[in-house]
Amino acid sequence: MVEKALNLQVDQVFLDLEDAVAPEAKNEARELIQKTFDWLAVEKKRFTAGAVSIRVNGSETSWLGDDLDLLSGGVGKCIDSIILPKVGTIEEIKWFSNELSKVESDCGINEGSISIDVQIETAKGLVNVESIAHGPRVSSIAFGPVDFMADLGMPLSDESSQAASSETSDMFNYPLMKILVAARAAGVKAIDGPILDVHDIEKFRISAIRAQSMGFDGKWVLHPSQIATCNEIFTPTQDAFEFACMLIQAYEFYTGTSGGAKGAVIYEGVMIDEASCKLAKGVQARGFSGGLLPRKVLNG
Repeated sequence: MVEKALNLQVDQVFLDLEDAVAPEAKNEARELIQKTFDWLAVEKKRFTAGAVSIRVNGSETSWLGDDLDLLSGGVGKCIDSIILPKVGTIEEIKWFSNELSKVESDCGINEGSISIDVQIETAKGLVNVESIAHGPRVSSIAFGPVDFMADLGMPLSDESSQAASSETSDMFNYPLMKILVAARAAGVKAIDGPILDVHDIEKFRISAIRAQSMGFDGKWVLHPSQIATCNEIFTPTQDAFEFACMLIQAYEFYTGTSGGAKGAVIYEGVMIDEASCKLAKGVQARGFSGGLLPRKVLNG
């Protein structure tokens, strides 16, 4: 599975030490991660993904100490971030950031090299998400739907963070929006949680479309079969990308002196102003991130 993950077309890949690993297999998983990075160094290979991460065990578990020892042993210099699950308070982030400073010192890398990707999976975490999002090293906030359901005592009727059925389609609107607003206020990424039914691509598609429509930056995938759909939904179409680029050009022209220094104009039948330009820049940035290039230039 690790070898297959080397060339997956994803923005981030993580090696798991938490929920995907049985308690009695934690040591074996750490050994596998160590061997993986040793092998990559010898073979001079690397993951295609833009970021490589490890999900450690939660701060309230007895396993985190051994996870930190793994990082301090050299693995810390091979990764970009740590995914920290079940975060409940800003104090956890501050403590863990200090622990990562020790890891960076042991590995001989600059302090602050390793960022923290937070998972909000409990009621306590959701209540405190605004302060958590502003914590040191935090680069993203992700929703963990299944643990959140368990913490709230919800029946396991649909494990999706964006349920496809009409009966449960609104059950996570509140936590998702709260996470999104907290992330935006702190200037970090907001990531929707996974769909556990990896063979139901239509359920994944519905979930991803809703998350993208809300404004989330991305979504967890658990299986390679979900990647193409996720990339398709979170990358604007060429037409949408082109329109955004042209709108930005039009706004910059008409608000400049050569265009009459107007505050708002009509472009392609749509009124554009500073707010719509900001929206267009978001589409443009996602397009560039997805490898799109503009093919048209606005004629004065």
